[in-house]
Amino acid sequence: MAQTADVFLSYSREDKARVLDLAARLRAAGVNIWIDQGGIDGAALWGESIVRALEGAKVLLLMVTPSAVSSHNVTKEVMLTSERKGHILPVHLEPTTIPLGLKYPLAGIQHIEYYNGDPDENLQAILHSLDVLGVRITPPQAAVASNTEIRPTAAAAALAAESLPEGGKVAVLPFDNISPDPETDYFSDGLTEELIARLSLVSEINLISRWASMQYKGRGQDVHAIGTALGARYIVGGGVRRFQDSVRVTVQLVDIATNLQLWGSTYKGKLDDIFDIQEQVAQQIVEALKLKLSFSERLSLTKRHTLNAEAYDLYLRGQDQLYRLTKRSVEYAIQLFEKAIELDSRYASAYAGCSSAYGQMYQLIAREERYRELAQELSFKALMYDNNLPEAYRAMGLSYFLWGKLNEAAASCSKAIEIDPDDFIAHWTLGRIYFTESKLEPALELFRRVAEIKPSFYAGHLDVAQTCMSLGRQEEAEAAYHRLLDLLPNYLLQNPDDSRARLIYASMLGRAGRKDDAIREGTKALVLSPGDPVMLYNAACMYVSLGESSRAIEALRQAIEAGYTNFGWMQNDPDLNSIRDNPEFVALIQPR
Repeated sequence: MAQTADVFLSYSREDKARVLDLAARLRAAGVNIWIDQGGIDGAALWGESIVRALEGAKVLLLMVTPSAVSSHNVTKEVMLTSERKGHILPVHLEPTTIPLGLKYPLAGIQHIEYYNGDPDENLQAILHSLDVLGVRITPPQAAVASNTEIRPTAAAAALAAESLPEGGKVAVLPFDNISPDPETDYFSDGLTEELIARLSLVSEINLISRWASMQYKGRGQDVHAIGTALGARYIVGGGVRRFQDSVRVTVQLVDIATNLQLWGSTYKGKLDDIFDIQEQVAQQIVEALKLKLSFSERLSLTKRHTLNAEAYDLYLRGQDQLYRLTKRSVEYAIQLFEKAIELDSRYASAYAGCSSAYGQMYQLIAREERYRELAQELSFKALMYDNNLPEAYRAMGLSYFLWGKLNEAAASCSKAIEIDPDDFIAHWTLGRIYFTESKLEPALELFRRVAEIKPSFYAGHLDVAQTCMSLGRQEEAEAAYHRLLDLLPNYLLQNPDDSRARLIYASMLGRAGRKDDAIREGTKALVLSPGDPVMLYNAACMYVSLGESSRAIEALRQAIEAGYTNFGWMQNDPDLNSIRDNPEFVALIQPR
């Protein structure tokens, strides 16, 4: 019986010798291939084993030659893959004219001219394309065992010490946005996170958490002080200047123990060049640290989630908007993600972002059935295009939660955390699932982790405070409220239009007894987002903190009329404790 593999190799028997040679090279590189070596021709029976192998493969690797494109069986393999919307990667072994019968299924697909240029470079092009299409590339164990980099434990430790001394942690600081337009902060932050994500794939790099590093955004402190605070020996820093379609990125690597700049460079180009710049920066940092990489690590440094720079830019904008969690910001994020998907229909990250946005729309803003359905559909698509993407599992976790599938929801969020332990949104989502289920202890642990991973995410501190209040841990709750009161003014200076944060700040001012300041900030917030159900809900919490019970009840009524129906959250929210026995409140929270 045929065994399924990630890649189905389609070819004509006339090309068997050179196809088997290429297949051997791909297998040596770690690609799991299915190939019929019995010889395929137009008269041969098309067996069940071939169909099963086709249906189980992630990619049809089409060996393009004149004899292959005239083969009936090769044509059937292409058409079957096309009909089920599978991935096809044509590799030309010689110049070939594509016949009319194959032009449609192969239209708009990347073709690789293997016959033209350096064979090793062309092999890398195939491997890169397969990786983008979701094929897992794992070098065989025998090849790894024979690699000269593998030494006995003591020797390996000594080798590592030569390049990266003990305690040699690396911190990538947020790139400074030196663009004329401060609104492009999302772009410089996105480049920082992308570089951290790439370097995290290198096993020899002991990398400081990206969120521990990101807290130094805009502080302008001395790198020695930052390195000491983070426990890092090596600091990567730089600046990004973007004007319209032009990009300039400056990066430096500093060894704070020796006070030496180990490497520095400036890259200039257009937006379309940003992926090349990202790859070069990561590779040159690795070279400066004198690290030895495995084949899979070298390949990982070149992985691209999309090849469309405009789609990438739209995705970064969408991420910047999404977790402000106001109606306006989430709607805008959806528009950005959907445009990114239009530009690249296989962009898994954009599907995941869009799924999360629709999920938040349903959970927090308006219980329209289409939002829940789209959240589910888009999360499945994200995983279809990249089954190792943490934000895809995170989005699926929220989607399952919205459908009441709590075990599946928790499992999906846990998978996201397993892949990326610094995914604070996955922790936050899982915590909110537990809070709604009244599983307050595990929810608190997750919210604490959110606040630890990303201290600037004010919602994490708020959830810590609320959960502690529900558990009767007054002292820890008050400490979290004080952190919010310290955090929000600076955040609002940088994000003056974030109405949700402003309203939460108003509630904190109310708790601190600053009633006039609270009403002023709350009024500003409601003007920024009139009719937003989440805003109206938070306004109710603010009025409770001010002792304005009647106004709180009225704000809750307006929130529910505007579409807020997260009754599970309302039933556990300690901010509403003082009105919980109010008959009007009891009537409001009855499930509709």
